[in-house]
Amino acid sequence: MSRRVHLPLALDTAAMMPRVQAPWVDALLDGEPVPTEPGATCDACAMLPDPEAPAAVGGTWFNPATRCCTYLPELSNFLVGGALEAGGEGAATTRARIEAREGMSPLGLYQDDLFRSRYFGSPEEFGRAELLVCPHFSGGRCTIWAHREATCATWFCKHARGAVHKAFWNRLHQAMLRMERAMAVHCAVELGVPADGLALLLPLVGPDGRARSHDIVSPGDRDDVARFWGPWTGREEDFFRACATVAEGASWDEVLAVGGAELRALIPVARMALSRTREHGLPARATLGTFQVLGLAAASVKVQGYSHLDPLDMPRALFDVLHHFDGRATVDALADASEVAGQEVPPGAIRMLLDFGVLRPA
Repeated sequence: MSRRVHLPLALDTAAMMPRVQAPWVDALLDGEPVPTEPGATCDACAMLPDPEAPAAVGGTWFNPATRCCTYLPELSNFLVGGALEAGGEGAATTRARIEAREGMSPLGLYQDDLFRSRYFGSPEEFGRAELLVCPHFSGGRCTIWAHREATCATWFCKHARGAVHKAFWNRLHQAMLRMERAMAVHCAVELGVPADGLALLLPLVGPDGRARSHDIVSPGDRDDVARFWGPWTGREEDFFRACATVAEGASWDEVLAVGGAELRALIPVARMALSRTREHGLPARATLGTFQVLGLAAASVKVQGYSHLDPLDMPRALFDVLHHFDGRATVDALADASEVAGQEVPPGAIRMLLDFGVLRPA
């Protein structure tokens, strides 16, 4: 089975994770390294059309001017401070968001209603719409890479083991979001954000899921900056830098205390998802999964399984014998498929088809 990928990247957990969160993730996973995703190459974007190919047939392609950076990262206050401390272009792009004040609060820099309506209202524009391009994206690179947040740190267009790796990254994303949010609140409390500001940052949520904070803080109070920022009024950059100091000095025990029971519950979940990325055996029985044929040629077939961003190219000879995986014992299905194909169907190819959802355990 073939799959077109770029050169692999030999990265460890510390290299793949943002600077502040890296030791937290390392502790959360008990020192086990995270999987690498050699097919998701940022410097040589794997989602751009091949200019030497006659046509981009089958699959989804990104705009070279945006790549996957059509997302506004929600930076917790300590990540904002870290980007400012780092200086350079990343500090400039972060400062521009602070000065715009859209989505800014003592918790950090978050998406405003306008962006959310555009982003969630047109999901097909992801990777394409220049209107949605990230303000930290410049010259084909992320200017705040070392201080990026959970979503940007755990999202990949392609996964080496398909849905198996994607499931792990989704669970790690869930745990990182909890850590980042909890640490942001911790920083706000530790640095003296007043009760008025905390009430707006932590609104009541009604039965309909809508946030309400009018019980003790009226809508007009949002314009009272001094009540919102307290001693940090007019010194927002200093506040964010102070948050970075608090977070960077936090031990894993302190992060656990801040994250509470929810974070402690997410730790074994993330570890279980990681352990499954190490499993390579075949199920006792397998059958066809849910997939779509994107391209059919005499020698190969392009199929889309678990993700429209990560199709597979497989030999036509293998595709033509997949019907043997109909719930019968996998060892028998392999033998029958190999006999009809006139060559051995390797177990590794079947494992890959299972990972990508083309086949599934019966």
